[in-house]
Amino acid sequence: MGMDLIPKCLFTGDFNVGRKLRILGKLIMFLSVLIFCLWFVNGLFIPKYYYNEVYSTTNTYKDFYKLQKNSVDVLFFGSSHAACAFNPQVIYDKYGITSYNLASEQQSLVVTYYWLEEALKYQSPKVVILDTYTFHYYFDAYVYNDMNCSEGAVRKAMDFMRLSPTKVEAAVDIERIDPTQDKWSILFPIIRYHTRWANLDEEDYVCDSMVEHGAIKGYALVGDKKPGASTVTFKASDVDGIEEEPMVKIADEYLDRIVNCCRKKGIELVFTNIPCAEPISRYKATKCYADENGIPFYDFNEESLYNKIDYDVEENAYGHPNYLGAEKISSYLGEVLARDYGIKPRIDNSYELSGKNYDHKVKNILIDQTEDVYDFLEMINDTNYSIFIFAPTDYRNSIDEKALALMQKLGVTDNLLENEVGVHYCFVKDANRVVIEKETYDDFSFSGSIRGGLATYSFTIDTTNLDERYRKYSMIVDGKECGTPKQGIDIVVYDNEYSQIVSEINIDKGNNSIDITRY
Repeated sequence: MGMDLIPKCLFTGDFNVGRKLRILGKLIMFLSVLIFCLWFVNGLFIPKYYYNEVYSTTNTYKDFYKLQKNSVDVLFFGSSHAACAFNPQVIYDKYGITSYNLASEQQSLVVTYYWLEEALKYQSPKVVILDTYTFHYYFDAYVYNDMNCSEGAVRKAMDFMRLSPTKVEAAVDIERIDPTQDKWSILFPIIRYHTRWANLDEEDYVCDSMVEHGAIKGYALVGDKKPGASTVTFKASDVDGIEEEPMVKIADEYLDRIVNCCRKKGIELVFTNIPCAEPISRYKATKCYADENGIPFYDFNEESLYNKIDYDVEENAYGHPNYLGAEKISSYLGEVLARDYGIKPRIDNSYELSGKNYDHKVKNILIDQTEDVYDFLEMINDTNYSIFIFAPTDYRNSIDEKALALMQKLGVTDNLLENEVGVHYCFVKDANRVVIEKETYDDFSFSGSIRGGLATYSFTIDTTNLDERYRKYSMIVDGKECGTPKQGIDIVVYDNEYSQIVSEINIDKGNNSIDITRY
């Protein structure tokens, strides 16, 4: 049938050679344009998860392809636990060891295996570290199917794998294990995402620049703490008499394939399990498999190892360690890699960019967590941020001289301590440029934009209604209402580089200090 589409004159003597070549050239050009259009549309319609999100899987996999060939000595795989726990930046900064984190949310062992195969086309790691959380079924609320993950989790990991025989084989296996998924739409995502045309936004059209920005070598940085959480550990000696919890069905095939792949390539395989309060029955099953296959297993839920890294569940969190917990886990593994596997330090200039990205994300977390208004005002005095200040009602007693001085460093010229009740105040600073500073008794409504028109804002004060409940005090930043009728001063911090609001607070004097209220 396919041959019928090609003009028969190409195979007969009816036309001269020149005519045949022109037709052939047009056909080749048509097919080239068609392939390019399909490639472009596929890329455009795939959902994106960039560096400005916690799980920046678009950056994770596209950044990987940008790495210099054979520049990585350690690869990490696993679920979101692994994505949050293994920080290549910390390992490089402390030990000079180059690594990359290829973990993703709910990463099935099927996906792990095929991304390992894909990664080995471009890198020759000495060690592969595999988090063991997905060896067992997720707890009841998260059990999906024999893939042990959602279709969305598969997509996040597979959509940006380059089309190759590896991806074809992966797509076939995924459909075989979970018949609700379609191999053709994995290979050609436009089949799955064609309805997204109405929801395309700025980030769909700037994929190249968002990827060029880079992330943190696949690491997912979070800042959550868990005050009041209880420590749950076990002793390795407690396994006697404990019944093993069976692993997921696909472990029989795909764990063996991962093990054999590493052996064939001469790669050391290491199992880890991060602090996550996992039952000892799962530890026993994983430990038995590891011992049978001669694989080292570091389970940070085991009491002695948990204490050795000085882990604190309240400060560092379970399951998805915050960046402080990840530093502890990564530092320990870095020491193991240097000491036990002899991995030598090397110089890699790409860590300068990922280091800046790491510092930037940590600063955003600190801005949103600090309870000290002076530290807050000092940290936001940075051209990476746009600042919005809104004081619609009574705010004269909301700050002190020190806080005012710090606000003046931001560009505030009005003496907020001296304004009378009833004077409305607003202020906007776009990076290093004050856009507007307004104080007035009159109601007002106006709007503007930052980031060259890419993000909008508006202020509205309407006090004409005699009933205070229906008076309007509005500050909308990038489509989000951030204004409050509360006494005090509202401050919104917008990250220009990450295109998102970092922090929204109200400051007002308490009994002995200036209190921060977040909303």
